[in-house]
Amino acid sequence: MPFINLPPTLFQMFDELKTRILKLEQSQRFTAPNVATDPTNPRKGDMWFNTTSNTWKGYDGTTVRTFTVV
Repeated sequence: MPFINLPPTLFQMFDELKTRILKLEQSQRFTAPNVATDPTNPRKGDMWFNTTSNTWKGYDGTTVRTFTVV
């Protein structure tokens, strides 16, 4: 008996879509590297260059930290 490759059902397609959306929601967000002011809602691991103060900054999950570039 030959093997028949059936197309996915709508339930399977929506389940796959849901899985992919959840992965996107949990992935790291990209913050623009050059900003005039600090972001209002940074996520842990975000880094940016503040063009007003000319400093590199990053968010460690609790506080915004300023980095010294030598």
